[in-house]
Amino acid sequence: MPASRLILSRSKTHVSNDAQHCCGLAPVAAPRPSDVVSPRTREALLAIENAGALISWCGLSVEDDRVRIALLQMYAERGRAPAIVDLAIRVGLSASQLEATLTSLEVRDVIVRDNDTGRIVGAYPFTEAQTEHRVDLGAQTLNAMCAIDALGIGAMYDRDVRIRSTCRLCGTSIEIATLNRGRELAYWTPEMAIVWSGISYEHACAANSLCKVLAFFCSDEHLAAWRRQQANESPGFRLSMEEGLEAARAIFERSLKTGPSGAITT
Repeated sequence: MPASRLILSRSKTHVSNDAQHCCGLAPVAAPRPSDVVSPRTREALLAIENAGALISWCGLSVEDDRVRIALLQMYAERGRAPAIVDLAIRVGLSASQLEATLTSLEVRDVIVRDNDTGRIVGAYPFTEAQTEHRVDLGAQTLNAMCAIDALGIGAMYDRDVRIRSTCRLCGTSIEIATLNRGRELAYWTPEMAIVWSGISYEHACAANSLCKVLAFFCSDEHLAAWRRQQANESPGFRLSMEEGLEAARAIFERSLKTGPSGAITT
């Protein structure tokens, strides 16, 4: 679930000048202070930040960021990752030029690639793997990496979505729909459903660590039961569905926006 770097304190959210300007490289789509008002949401985001799991897109070159945004646009259009040749055509790069950019994005944990073929198999918040979290985005249905990623997709694309997921413990169906172009919740069922924001980041890959512990549960009781089953109970935060959406918006809402140069916007 990497995204633009969050610089948080326990009392307020702020964005540093360094993060905004980033030495003249690609502008940062940083969260706005108004995005995070719940103290518990701030604590959850701070904990993820301190674990090193929210990488900074501050520092991507303009070219790298252009490819990242084009990739995410193609995900939304096709419902899956594009073939590398199709991405190369979209961004107007040669195979060798695109390979260098994809390598840079992979090292920064912005995308995930197949170790054997080099095929793109994930670009946060999406994955080619089957997950608990299916998101209807327009005519496409995509797999989200985790619960927070699923909640952030609507605001990221400025469109309402429907999320179909399950309780991590019992498999009960959980459905969520948004309104106001992904920025509010229209409904969720069951009404007692909640979000668990676990803290785990290993091997510089959120897809294989953090995203495994960001999940929906149908009730507090099932979250508690699931946590008792874990061999090593990991830390984390219980978030209401509203707090989960708030965290997701803080991470993803501005991730497809560019700065004043405005080469690509949504």
